[in-house]
Amino acid sequence: MSRIKFILLWLCAFGIINLSFGQQTAKPAKCTNPGGGISVGGAFNITPGVGCLDFQTNSATPFVSNALTPTGGTNFTDLGYIFNFKDGDNISFPPVVETSRRFTQPGTYWILQGMNVNSVAYITCNAFELIQTNYPEVDVSSCGTNEITLTFKKTANNDKHDGYRILWGDGNQEFIQNITPTSFPFTKTHIYNGTPSGQPSIIGIYSKGCNSSPFPFTFNANNKPKINELEGLTGGTSNKITMIEGTDGKAYTLEQKPKTGNWTDTGKKITRNSGETFKTETLTGFNPTTEYCFRLKTTDGCNNDILSNEVCTIIPKATVTSPKEVKIDWNSPDPAVVRYSVGYSESPTGANPNTGAPVTPTGTTYLFNALDCKKKYDFKVTGFVGTAPNQVVIKSPTILVDPAVSARLAAKTIGTVSVLNTNTIKFSIYEAGNKANNYIYYRSEGGASNFTEVKRSPDNFYDDRSVEPAKQQYCYKVEYQDECGNTSEPSPAFCSIFLTSTRPNTLNWTQYVIPSPGTFPVDYYVETIDESGNINTVNSTGDTELGVKAQIEKLLESPTTNGEAKFKIRGVQKVKIDIGGGTLIDFPFEVYSNEYTFITPAQLYIPTAFSPNSDGLNEVFEVKGRFISEFNLEIYDRWGNIIFESKRLDDGWNGTASDGSTPAPAGNYGFKVFGLDPAGQKFEKVGSVTLIR
Repeated sequence: MSRIKFILLWLCAFGIINLSFGQQTAKPAKCTNPGGGISVGGAFNITPGVGCLDFQTNSATPFVSNALTPTGGTNFTDLGYIFNFKDGDNISFPPVVETSRRFTQPGTYWILQGMNVNSVAYITCNAFELIQTNYPEVDVSSCGTNEITLTFKKTANNDKHDGYRILWGDGNQEFIQNITPTSFPFTKTHIYNGTPSGQPSIIGIYSKGCNSSPFPFTFNANNKPKINELEGLTGGTSNKITMIEGTDGKAYTLEQKPKTGNWTDTGKKITRNSGETFKTETLTGFNPTTEYCFRLKTTDGCNNDILSNEVCTIIPKATVTSPKEVKIDWNSPDPAVVRYSVGYSESPTGANPNTGAPVTPTGTTYLFNALDCKKKYDFKVTGFVGTAPNQVVIKSPTILVDPAVSARLAAKTIGTVSVLNTNTIKFSIYEAGNKANNYIYYRSEGGASNFTEVKRSPDNFYDDRSVEPAKQQYCYKVEYQDECGNTSEPSPAFCSIFLTSTRPNTLNWTQYVIPSPGTFPVDYYVETIDESGNINTVNSTGDTELGVKAQIEKLLESPTTNGEAKFKIRGVQKVKIDIGGGTLIDFPFEVYSNEYTFITPAQLYIPTAFSPNSDGLNEVFEVKGRFISEFNLEIYDRWGNIIFESKRLDDGWNGTASDGSTPAPAGNYGFKVFGLDPAGQKFEKVGSVTLIR
């Protein structure tokens, strides 16, 4: 044991090496005047001599090494250290061997070394400094498009810096040295040749070897403000604008315009103060059916305009299309919209809230098919422009949907009128989506005017059996009702094809029209009908008149036609319809006209002479003919007496007298041929025939 005893007495928490409790900048008094028979002398190293704290490094650990005696030797005993030695701490025995300590708080920490050299106690003290580095505090602004100005502010953190290194991001850098607290504030300006290729940053320099972490800054136009949300209020008569970004404390003018108009100053300004992430302003007095756009405006140091993004309103419109369905349509406020959502709830309770989204990201229609006409609903459309974190949100005003008192439902525009037979016409309504609750049918005779109600039915078709399609055209309209009693607008007129003939051997017919958008030209098919009811298409046309002489003659060639040539028109019109999911097809709608019959008059061939002389030639006086439904033949003698008569076309006179057996004398005999053709028209032929013996 040494003759001189000393204890290195630590603070009460000496053994807890991960914490530090206080420090002092001035060298402790006992380091130069320890007293108690202890001498000052010796040496040692501290590595590192200075520690640096930043946002990534929260502690530093100095190590002691290379202990030497006052004479520079290494012959010593009882070597020990006191870390963070301060005024008021005691020096006592025995020594404690400790070679490092972790410090977490900035400041100056004194380390006392004690040793015994030839029974003499020596101490010496060295300082370890832990420096807290801080970001430089600057304002960044620009003038024009390529000039940037950094303003180094007068702050407590900046006062600790001794210099700066500016990395401009375009390959250039600049050092600022010999800074003192009186140097602040000051500015540095740089002109870029183009957009920086790298991230500009500033490093704060401390004289004892510490540097701050790089402080990145952005080259932009005076921290351009941004509108990140626009919300319609009070039915669209008010709009709330939310601003983010921009420069703290700077007033930005709020401008507005109709979407296709000119910008005007609203007289309102938005200022976002330090510590605020956003600021809002509400404008009033808008027309709820007009689209408006908004922006923020200020100027830079050179009086150049600094403008925010433009944000435009969403104007929703609701159309109740059925008892269960409402269609919400809206304008597209921005071509960069990536998504819409449609929120809805019961009004005014807010019950059963939900949110739906259109099928396509930029679609501007949403169908809600779960309406209850006993309730009212609030709908709101939200559009999202761009993607996070730079996304802009546009909210429409709330729109009220009341199925029970909505405007008249839209008219039906696709329907067909087709002749089924001689006394029935079928009027059919094409249904897309939900079927109506009730239909009210109207009819007009002889054209599309003077409509009167003829039927109420839950069916979307009406078989009209009180018509004569071959005599005139019939037109129909329809209204429909939903389960809440709402009545639609009347449909346009849908008319039958009325087929007739205004010129010999020519067919004429009225047009087939479906008054719906997306229709194609009508194709007409002329069809013939034989006695067995078989149908044959003989021609197609886009006109409403067609000569059919050749077809009539061909039909009359058949021995079964009995002088009748029957025709019918088949009309086909294609209409674009949605079969679901936005898929459109060209669907053909087909109708038929009434039948029209050409009647050929009775055709007769009557010989002028005959010779019943048993030579096998011209033995009988026979009338030949076609297209005869009733036939009569009478033969008269010279006194006008009937000597022969027949009611059969193939039953002729064989030249006998009235008794039917005595040969009549040669000479001229009168005849009369009469009857009816297939149309019920009378025919008659009077003449004479020569009997030759």
